[in-house]
Amino acid sequence: MQVARAAGFPVPRVICYGEHPDTPHAPVSILMTRVPGAELGQVYETLSSEDKDSVLKELQGYLSVMRGWPNPWGGNRICSLEGTAIRSVRVPNHLAGPFESEEAFNEYLIRPSWSGGFASEVAYNSALDVAKGIGKMSHRIVLSHGDLKPHNIMVKGGKITGFLDWESAGWYPDYWDFTTAIRFSREGFWWYSFVLGLGGDVYLAELDCERALTNLTSASYYW
Repeated sequence: MQVARAAGFPVPRVICYGEHPDTPHAPVSILMTRVPGAELGQVYETLSSEDKDSVLKELQGYLSVMRGWPNPWGGNRICSLEGTAIRSVRVPNHLAGPFESEEAFNEYLIRPSWSGGFASEVAYNSALDVAKGIGKMSHRIVLSHGDLKPHNIMVKGGKITGFLDWESAGWYPDYWDFTTAIRFSREGFWWYSFVLGLGGDVYLAELDCERALTNLTSASYYW
């Protein structure tokens, strides 16, 4: 969050934090300044077309800036801002890595695949084939927010007043922010279209792989 704040993004100022070793699901809490506005998901449908477009373009700008920053840990390393394990609800135990290549990252993600949630072995193998398709693609490793969701974007009118929750931020393949954001979204839902407009429209093949991977491995990362 401090990195984003230093870059001029609209993020709160951290006042203090506390450690809670007896609560592994939330080992750290923070107290931060309040930001004005409401969650994007609460007000999006009430915004004018101009305000919707303004919010989209502003967020596009933030993501574009982030994705252009050089990776201080090398061009291929997938890791946190500090070069350590990534923290994400999308991975087993919510912690993983760091990984020195996208190939190692992909292998880790697909390793917990489980056939128990499928109606047949044929259905399981079909999903496995789709998920493995991500390995046939290569991606830039870019700075990513890691938890791009409407409740982490505060808006007032057509302006973003808060870009929140940087706990999962780090260096990920360039599709990660977009596919993670909409892997559970219906195509007719406004958030799905919004994320495609942000730049997610070029990652539809990766989204298919990601959804298959989610079906294969979701039991491994839900608490």
